[in-house]
Amino acid sequence: MIRALKAVLIVFGVTEILLGLMLVIFPDQAASMVGISKAAGYLLYTMASLGMCLIAPSVFLIVAARDPLRHINWVKFAILWCILGVLGGLYAVVQGAVTFNQVGMQIIMDAVFAVLFLALYPYRAAKGS
Repeated sequence: MIRALKAVLIVFGVTEILLGLMLVIFPDQAASMVGISKAAGYLLYTMASLGMCLIAPSVFLIVAARDPLRHINWVKFAILWCILGVLGGLYAVVQGAVTFNQVGMQIIMDAVFAVLFLALYPYRAAKGS
């Protein structure tokens, strides 16, 4: 089970790093992927900043994957990150800020990772350490 948790941490970290790099390097294309045809400069800056904020913790998640029990707080962080990603995305859809077509893939991805992290979380081992 720890081996599977390590793999999920690495996959999640890598996908978030790739998303962050896309937001930093190609903010115009990322904006057009969610339906923003002409993004203002401040929006592109905000997207690039968000990309950097995705990259930094993702690197530490990959490092934490080497020994998840020792770095159990990073596993908890990943769980919280995914749950908040789902809730935030759904809230934005309900409020009408975006459509599900625009953010649905991210919501689904966060939901899948949240379920995987919760299923693979080492409850007994974490409690004993």
